[in-house]
Amino acid sequence: MLGLGMIKGTIIGMGIGLLAGLALKEMCKMKKTTSSDNIDKNNEKSDT
Repeated sequence: MLGLGMIKGTIIGMGIGLLAGLALKEMCKMKKTTSSDNIDKNNEKSDT
């Protein structure tokens, strides 16, 4: 019984870890796109 609980726990933990990793990757992608957009806007302002 304890062995099954340990296996289930590790599977659930790995699943949560994978989801968290994917979420972090998506957040990084979003941050990169927004930061590059902000840089472009700042460059346009300095040009005018």
